[in-house]
Amino acid sequence: MLPWEAASVAGLLRGGGDVAPELRAALLAFEAVIAYTATEELLHGLARAAAHARIVARPPPPPPGGPHAALWLAESVAALGAQPATPPPLLVASEAEAEQARPWLERLGPDFLAVHPGSGSPRKNWPAQRFAALAELLSARRPWLVIEGPADAEAAAPAALLPSVVRARELPPRVLGAVLARAGLYVGNDSGISHLAAAWGAPVLALFGPTDPSQWAPVGSQVRVLRAGDGRMESLELKDVVRAAREML
Repeated sequence: MLPWEAASVAGLLRGGGDVAPELRAALLAFEAVIAYTATEELLHGLARAAAHARIVARPPPPPPGGPHAALWLAESVAALGAQPATPPPLLVASEAEAEQARPWLERLGPDFLAVHPGSGSPRKNWPAQRFAALAELLSARRPWLVIEGPADAEAAAPAALLPSVVRARELPPRVLGAVLARAGLYVGNDSGISHLAAAWGAPVLALFGPTDPSQWAPVGSQVRVLRAGDGRMESLELKDVVRAAREML
């Protein structure tokens, strides 16, 4: 693990000049470097820093019409003679993570509802009031979970005011995953939390609009996607989301 902000690593972006000895030494043990980048300066820098190694470059986003992003990234190992494993294994909590998750699970009870109204972009968010209405209709007055990240205060506000809500704010990702693994249903947008829920085996209803689920849908054994036909999240009607959620429950 190399700190990205270190001066030795930052030197890779200059495109020329000497490579820091400590960086060259760190890479010496490796026969190949997989670089998820399209930045020519960085690739030139890596070629100088690891002149003995094979450099496999892959731009991070898949090409339009290409494979799912997870497969696109994993396929880089094919250049080295390996094949990505499919399907990926479910994540499993350590004893310490399970212990940290236990108080949350005791508050929530079995087969609880979990929602995450946020994402990395407001354009990908289903209207916050509809998430609140969905929770009211599905929770049946039982405790349910709303997940709130650092940038989710506005998106989560209507749901966070409802009765029986349990608020999870900035839990460590693997502890949150251990909690979500016990959910009866998770509903969220195209977000990292939706991918996390799927990776831990939760039943996931993922709501999509401007992004393409064929490339960005969560990967898991119990994933269903609803996408707005016109790409606008507000076009997803509450009744349609409720119907899909009840079918999954």
